[in-house]
Amino acid sequence: MVRYYDYHLPKDEVLNECREILLSLDYDIDMYAPESYALTTKSIRIRRTLRKYDYVVYIQVSDKIEIHIAAKRSIFTRGSETNVGKQDLIIQHNEDRIPLSLQRRIYNPIARGINKKFKINNKISFY
Repeated sequence: MVRYYDYHLPKDEVLNECREILLSLDYDIDMYAPESYALTTKSIRIRRTLRKYDYVVYIQVSDKIEIHIAAKRSIFTRGSETNVGKQDLIIQHNEDRIPLSLQRRIYNPIARGINKKFKINNKISFY
């Protein structure tokens, strides 16, 4: 899940502004690498009905601002009483796609911050 945005400032300023946007949205920065123009957030848990998703936001500044989401879904398995304790009851699956409502919940505040800071209204593409 990736979104791309154009920018017209030096890369280091853009990365710093993206960091400020994430901090203003109460994300905790896990890795900030100005030499490679990238940053990641710490894992965030979001609950949706019975499923729990853990996701990380990754931003890479190259020709465009690339915002990636990496997510895991937690699934509660129901086993018989005989295998309780022998096997984990929660399985985590890496997700290449999460529901669109959750993507909007994550991307929209970030997109509003980027559009406000860089005064752009063009979202290049969305996968």
